[in-house]
Amino acid sequence: MRTLAVSLVVLALASLAHAQATDPDAELVVAMPDDTTNMDPRIGMGSIRSTYIRQVFESLVDVDSQGKPVPGLALAWKPVSDTAWEFMLRKGVKFHDGEPFNADTVLFNLDRMFRRNLDKHGIKDVAAGTQFDKTLPYVSRWEKVDDFTVRVHTSEPAPTLWDALGREPLVPRAWTIKHGVDALNERPVGTGPWKLVEWKRKTSMLLERNDAYWGTPTLARRLRLQVIPEASARLAALRAGQVSLVDAVPPLDATVLAREPAFTVVSGPQKLNCRLYLNGRLRTQYDSGGKDGLYGDTKTRLALTLGVNREAIIKKIFQGYALANASPVATVSYGYAAQEPYPYDPKRARTLLAEAGWKDTGKGWEKNGEPLVLNLHYAAKHYGQAFDETTAAVAEMLKDLGVQVTLKPLDFGTILQITQKGTLPYNGGFAACRTSNNLDADDFLRDWTAFTLINWTPFPPELLAAYAAQRRELDAGKRLRLLADLQRQVRD
Repeated sequence: MRTLAVSLVVLALASLAHAQATDPDAELVVAMPDDTTNMDPRIGMGSIRSTYIRQVFESLVDVDSQGKPVPGLALAWKPVSDTAWEFMLRKGVKFHDGEPFNADTVLFNLDRMFRRNLDKHGIKDVAAGTQFDKTLPYVSRWEKVDDFTVRVHTSEPAPTLWDALGREPLVPRAWTIKHGVDALNERPVGTGPWKLVEWKRKTSMLLERNDAYWGTPTLARRLRLQVIPEASARLAALRAGQVSLVDAVPPLDATVLAREPAFTVVSGPQKLNCRLYLNGRLRTQYDSGGKDGLYGDTKTRLALTLGVNREAIIKKIFQGYALANASPVATVSYGYAAQEPYPYDPKRARTLLAEAGWKDTGKGWEKNGEPLVLNLHYAAKHYGQAFDETTAAVAEMLKDLGVQVTLKPLDFGTILQITQKGTLPYNGGFAACRTSNNLDADDFLRDWTAFTLINWTPFPPELLAAYAAQRRELDAGKRLRLLADLQRQVRD
């Protein structure tokens, strides 16, 4: 199943405006569905974690309200040859502790990203969400041209390198070497508009305005990200005036709040694809206990796909605040190409299961004495109420096909461990949302060319060749055509 989520935020505009008019030191309180599991950007930048991390840290490349690239810590970037990019850095920027931002900062962060020179810096490696040394193996070296210019060299053309590297939040060099990488998760120091003052895990994060910020100053003196897991409790806090802004609003509540003059509902498409991933890996590719993944067969996976009624989910659960998306790429990413949607066709789904060798016993499907079972893991209360409801709805739809589905709600950290360590049961699957730091379709498509956290099914070798071809193509028009063809191959 593939759906593109749409963000929903409710603002109590009247109360916030009143507070700012009477108190220049107002505290903006935002109700969040969950806390972040890390503040070190290298560990990961998921959809919720990014909200926290980007208050403190910044990237070379920023984005505007329409998702278009704009200067961040880099004023400009350009290719200086087919195999080299230059980033021209912003001057006068300082980290919260006063450390200057310069080319040495960028080189240090590139060392961390690509796991090089760590011994020289006296710091340790971390379990990174993105392993740049593996995902961007063609990046060969980086150098300081001057104090505010960095050049990155590649072994082959890399038209999206500015995006892949430019969107990673940057940490301070001297501070990190002095305090260690673990300190980045406890008391992070960035260049961003907010400075972290207090972090009570799973409860709240208090940030204070960075008066030395190089950019536009924040409207409030303090920002409190208050963790309220239950959606009803978040909205109750909003109505009681305890918070001024609520993130991850259940769509049904949004339709009600939109009719109330005291509140404004803001929504927009996200780079967030929510899917159900099925274990199709071979026994040699994960800790399976000696069994191949139950869902390695394309017909079996397609059957389950046809058994999901997306339009009903979008209408009933999301109240229209979601999009069905058959492409592996988010609709707002550069290079997105719409793909033929999957129909809801349970009759065809049952035919495909039979063609795949499954026999309908009247109590479910079996093949060689093996029942068609799905242990469906998901991060409960992490992505919001609508995600949890969608996961349960998909489970019921698959049960209607005769699949024996067991829902297994887990915390987000446990889901990450299962996917990172490859301990998903052979008859397991997991529901999760995939976002991206990057603006280009390349980041989403890379998932399907190798066994990553996301891809749990086999792929043909020509897929990797098609991915490599678009990644190296310097002609923009030709590259868009290659991206579209690659999205079709992944869908198929």
